Amino acid sequence: MDDIVRDPRGEPATTRLNYTAYRLARALNRFAENTALAHGVTLSQFFVLQVLGEGLPLSNAQLARRTFVSAQAAHTVSNELIDAGLVDRGSHPSNRRIRLVSLTEAGWDVLAQCHAELRAHEDRLVSIIGADVHGSLAEALDRGAAALAGGYFGDDEAEAAAIARRQSSIRPRHIPSRLARARLRAASSEPAEE
Repeated sequence: MDDIVRDPRGEPATTRLNYTAYRLARALNRFAENTALAHGVTLSQFFVLQVLGEGLPLSNAQLARRTFVSAQAAHTVSNELIDAGLVDRGSHPSNRRIRLVSLTEAGWDVLAQCHAELRAHEDRLVSIIGADVHGSLAEALDRGAAALAGGYFGDDEAEAAAIARRQSSIRPRHIPSRLARARLRAASSEPAEE
């Protein structure tokens, strides 16, 4: 390896926040997945339990947005959780076509057990980072995600603008929202400015 020379333009990937945040997310998700699996649920199922753990029943479309997956994937995971007895599907109070999903008592129990383990892991992380973090680490990361629209997370204008700038025709994993797709179609049908 002594004969390999580093290009002077190089810099460690860990100096970039996006790389480091992804690395942290992978580490946290690995722990969350192991915790969830120890309690009989997958990481995808655990994300749904966490979002439903806010206490509000949600539709599959809302679950999909909140857990960053397609509506079909959210529906599949919801059905798995229903079969496991961890969530129930019920009626919407004012729209008969919408079915809402909420936690059962068994779902609340699994979530509480997983959260206790996660909280201990997160407390350990914060103790390693130090007390100089303003507010809690979760609050700081949430503020950062909100400032950047959380990877679009509901900001259809930012999503449409980002997609329009892409130079690659390779389809990313992220599927644009309906509104962003409509805005992209409208933008592509407008004559180019000269």
